[in-house]
Amino acid sequence: MKIAVTGATGHIGYTLCKSLIHQGHEVSALVYADFATLNNLSVKKITGDVTDRESLKGFLENADIVLHTAAAIELGYRFNKKLYDVNVTGTKNILELAKEAGVKKVIHFSSIHAFSQRPYHIPLDETRELVSGRSIFYDQTKRESLLLALDAAKNGQWVVVICPTSVVGPEDHKPSKLGKAIIDIYRGAVPAIIKGGFDFVDVRDLVSGTIAAMEKGRSGEVYLLGGKYYTIKQFADLVLKIKGAKKELAEIPLALAYAGLPFIKLYAFLTGKRPLYDKPYIDILQDGNKDILSTKAQKELGYIVRPLEETMADTIEWFKKSGQL
Repeated sequence: MKIAVTGATGHIGYTLCKSLIHQGHEVSALVYADFATLNNLSVKKITGDVTDRESLKGFLENADIVLHTAAAIELGYRFNKKLYDVNVTGTKNILELAKEAGVKKVIHFSSIHAFSQRPYHIPLDETRELVSGRSIFYDQTKRESLLLALDAAKNGQWVVVICPTSVVGPEDHKPSKLGKAIIDIYRGAVPAIIKGGFDFVDVRDLVSGTIAAMEKGRSGEVYLLGGKYYTIKQFADLVLKIKGAKKELAEIPLALAYAGLPFIKLYAFLTGKRPLYDKPYIDILQDGNKDILSTKAQKELGYIVRPLEETMADTIEWFKKSGQL
């Protein structure tokens, strides 16, 4: 099949392209600027931008399936035009132009953060209500793009929505924020970590679930593709265990982390470096549901996940081979 992938130079997009090529599909990759990442893959590279409708027409032409992974990520509570344009308007463009081009199927990547994580004591699945207008703005854009995808399905277009949790794994070329965290922890550049955690999913398991959704997914459905919840301390300790280090990182109490924000900002201003953390980051660490269910994907798509320790070992080995460690 002819498959078009947006966000192809990102962690998810690249791994999708590689897996699809391995399965014999013909892949077109929408590239905004970073062509070098795809140099070792036999994909058709097309320059484009999801916010530029004209640039998308050639990309979507003759495609059987579109996998829309492209998104911008920034944490904050205020309206962010770039986030809105890429995550919401960009999704609207892909859906509308895919329909015009006669694309048979569209798989849209939203996020677990489109869903309200509370109440924490109740497992989170696809029936959970979406985030409110008081949430981090990125979460709101993922909610809006999810709703656009479901509306398109209601109007007769074949659309499935994939909602990953926090993605980690090999082939993290840029690297992602989680990939950078692994590198920094391994190198000993992280003095301590903040209390909190995420549900982590291996990018390879996410990709396998997505490819299964191309065949087995039901239009108009949302599938949560997650793994298992780990605290950041457990995550960091696992990195150090694989390294063979005997030490463990200290966990900063929340009160101390919030109290330190002014000093973190001042240090970043004086040094010209990005802050080690900010309030939205602390907030999102505390707002993770510890029991995210992928039961629907397991039953309908045959979705399975591997242990995080295997993921971490493979990721660190890949960072070493790629020269990032």
